[in-house]
Amino acid sequence: ERQKQFIGNASHELQTPLAVLGTRIEWMIDNTQLTEEQFTELTKMRQSLHRLSRLNRTLLLISKIENAQFNEKHDVDIAELIENELEIYKEIYAGKEIVCSTALPARFIVSMDESLATTLVTNLIKNAFLHTADGGTIDISLQDGTLTVSNSGEEALDTTRLFDRFYTSGKSGSTGLGLALVKSIAEFYRFKLEYNFAGGRHHFAVVFMQ
Repeated sequence: ERQKQFIGNASHELQTPLAVLGTRIEWMIDNTQLTEEQFTELTKMRQSLHRLSRLNRTLLLISKIENAQFNEKHDVDIAELIENELEIYKEIYAGKEIVCSTALPARFIVSMDESLATTLVTNLIKNAFLHTADGGTIDISLQDGTLTVSNSGEEALDTTRLFDRFYTSGKSGSTGLGLALVKSIAEFYRFKLEYNFAGGRHHFAVVFMQ
């Protein structure tokens, strides 16, 4: 409990100085005469700061979930949410030429916080795109109360560490918090979260109805 409180407090306190640093870096880039080397270094600093800010926001969100600070519930159409988020990531990762297929019902309503529903779906879809090789495939299905996101892969992931915070397989752009966040949301709502590797594919499943 003390660790949860510390992480939440630390993440909250870091928000302001991170925002101030970001504003100052942007001001320097826009309002000073920089050499090419200085511009390159400031750009690298900005990228590192953006990653740190993203990590901090995610840690703060996990802390809020673990401390049950999301009490509002709404009827969220998970099927519609998947379609909307999938279109976004298809565009973002268009250069990888990944083939996507879906098997979704017309509607699938779950009562939960809308922002957490979006975070759950987004992180599963993003994880699939991030860890699928160029020209690979992603399949998303929502049947019998279970959302399954599978993608082509070469070998099974370490199931003892897969959902741990900061665990990554070395992929660029991964913070190691996406699946940890999915786990926190699933545990908060008592959804069952599963992973297995079969037939050259990673399979992540969230069982909404038990």
